[in-house]
Amino acid sequence: MLFSKSGTGSRKTGWSAPAGRWAGQRCGTRRPKPQSPAEPTDGRGKPWHPAAGRQAVRLGIDVITITDHCEANGWSNPQDSEFGDFQTLIPQSVIHMKESQKSFANQVKLLRGIELGQAMQDLDAAEKALALDDFDFVLASVHNIRDTQDFYWLKYTREFAENILYSYFKEVLEVARWNKFDSLAHLTYPLRYIIGRENIKINIGSYYSLIDEIFKVLINNNKALEINTSGLRQEIGTTLPDKELLQRYYSLGGRLITIGSDAHKVQDLGKGINQGLHILKDIGFKEYAYFEKHSPVMVQIIEK
Repeated sequence: MLFSKSGTGSRKTGWSAPAGRWAGQRCGTRRPKPQSPAEPTDGRGKPWHPAAGRQAVRLGIDVITITDHCEANGWSNPQDSEFGDFQTLIPQSVIHMKESQKSFANQVKLLRGIELGQAMQDLDAAEKALALDDFDFVLASVHNIRDTQDFYWLKYTREFAENILYSYFKEVLEVARWNKFDSLAHLTYPLRYIIGRENIKINIGSYYSLIDEIFKVLINNNKALEINTSGLRQEIGTTLPDKELLQRYYSLGGRLITIGSDAHKVQDLGKGINQGLHILKDIGFKEYAYFEKHSPVMVQIIEK
């Protein structure tokens, strides 16, 4: 399979291709803000969902899961959201996904998903978002901790970075225990900016106890961990999480894993997927998963 992300106010797309060839993606525009947050586009003013479908066909992908981004903490105050009104955006996304499912029915299996951010910050909103469709796949993420902006917008010193990472992993652990999702997204998301942009060195070992607890909860609840390949084309230069943490997950018994390229534009769909698969295979993973009606479909890892 291939798993991925995309967004209209959302972010991801996942997909899978023949003979183990696959990739994940996020499509849509996040920063700078799209001119019309309700309509992520392919660069020509059209919704990105059909463009993603066409790109999947060109790349020989069999399955693609669209997981548009919905921030639970922005549900009730759309005026403060960088994306807009999720109560409007997600239903529109579902309509576009269903239309694309029909359009590409004989070429690509298109599955419907959602990336749900900050669920613990507004549980009522999280439940309402999940009720908007009979999603195949729910990807859980944390892009900001309580009462702060998205990690993208923050300015970091070493002390601030070290302290906020403790709060971040604690909130991710809350999400893992909440358990109403299928895969946990980009575990080391803040490092994209702390290490990649600000070049602040972090001793990730300081957080092993929290990270290991997150992994154990995922494993015990039969939930997946995402390997996000976006960092391979960004300044950080690694997957999120990186090989070291993926090895810890594996050593603790973690075998359920999804992979996504986190493409915010159609052209990035699938980028880094082969490298991600190589990392997984080198660690010892034999399979990766995509989800259909919240059930994992396992695909053998065959490197291209």
